Amino acid sequence: MSKYHLKISQQQANKEPLSGLQKTVVVLLLAIIFLLPFGRLAELPIIIFTVWGLVLGVKKFKELKILHAFTSLSHAFLAYFTLTLISALDSYWPEKSVLIALASVRFYLMGLVVIYYANSLMLQQVLKWVVVLVLVWVVDALIQHMVGYNLLGQTSYPGRLTGVFGQNVKLGPVLALMLPLVVIQTCSSWVWLRWLVMTLMVLVILLSGTRSAWLMMFFVLMMYWWHHVKGRRWLLLLKTGVLTAVALVTLWLVSIDFQQRIDRTLGWLQSEDKSIDFALADRIPIWKTALNMYIEHPVNGIGARAFRQVYTEYSSPDDVWVAQKGSGLHAHHWVLELLAETGTIGMILMLWIMLVLINFVKQNFQNNTVWPYAVALMAAMLPVVSLYSLFSSFWSICLWWLLIMMVAGVRKDV
Repeated sequence: MSKYHLKISQQQANKEPLSGLQKTVVVLLLAIIFLLPFGRLAELPIIIFTVWGLVLGVKKFKELKILHAFTSLSHAFLAYFTLTLISALDSYWPEKSVLIALASVRFYLMGLVVIYYANSLMLQQVLKWVVVLVLVWVVDALIQHMVGYNLLGQTSYPGRLTGVFGQNVKLGPVLALMLPLVVIQTCSSWVWLRWLVMTLMVLVILLSGTRSAWLMMFFVLMMYWWHHVKGRRWLLLLKTGVLTAVALVTLWLVSIDFQQRIDRTLGWLQSEDKSIDFALADRIPIWKTALNMYIEHPVNGIGARAFRQVYTEYSSPDDVWVAQKGSGLHAHHWVLELLAETGTIGMILMLWIMLVLINFVKQNFQNNTVWPYAVALMAAMLPVVSLYSLFSSFWSICLWWLLIMMVAGVRKDV
């Protein structure tokens, strides 16, 4: 097929309306994000995807095999499945580690459905409606900040802005993950609308009080500036810097919670261990314990999600988490988590997953169907970010959703 005919076929594919099954895929993908604030309910559309993917894999395996994304998705899943299963061999919590491995199959089957039905129009619809949902969350959070409760009547977690997530401090990280999608969707809008949306999102992420979300946000904005701004780059950077400075000063003056988060962060500048640990929200004891676990189990770790089971065994006698809550729940850093729970084997396999995905998307990285999801994943895996467990239901749903959308975005519409 010539390049001319390839271009024509792609244009025709983009103009053709979505089939009923493609619309169903869009609705289910949107439903996963919509249900994130409501705990395990986000698993419901994934269960539908799982059954659908199983049937599709049996009936359409030959067609799936020739898809552009099939090999990379399969290799990434196989490596993830292997690292979790190997960690279960001598896990301190074997039933949980095995469950983590087996449960990951649902993401692979979901991915098969998405890559099979994906085309440019479907991907555009997902992007558009997810951004609409995210902006509703932003408005809802601002209402909560101003009047004390949001559109659902929920109050915020003390000291944080949590919006639709209620008493869970997940709003900031989720908005930071979705920020690249919002940036891409609004980049062709009116200038005033684009600046308004970005300003409101930045404000809500800052008010969420999650400093890892702040770092993710700044990374995303810098990536957009570096990759997508062609003219007047330094002028835009100056405008953004001035706007950010004004926002920070304003929040400092009007928000006691924000001021306290900044004060705590400034503990980094002090040389005392206690001040630094306070600034890091008592993360240092958890990180030291995770290293102790890895030193004792360097090959395949203590087992995926077994961190809490053996925390007291590897922590120091004066550990603050043992004193307060009995143990730390997870390593609060994805590198340390992989090392502690899956060992050197797990880290090597995770790096291999990253290499597979980088090689797959690098030629299409600038595409609007790839860039936002790839950048979101990069932001989540920043070495300075301290967030949720990679193996937790909530965070694994977020990361696998992004990964599947990124891989599907490279699919060829021929």
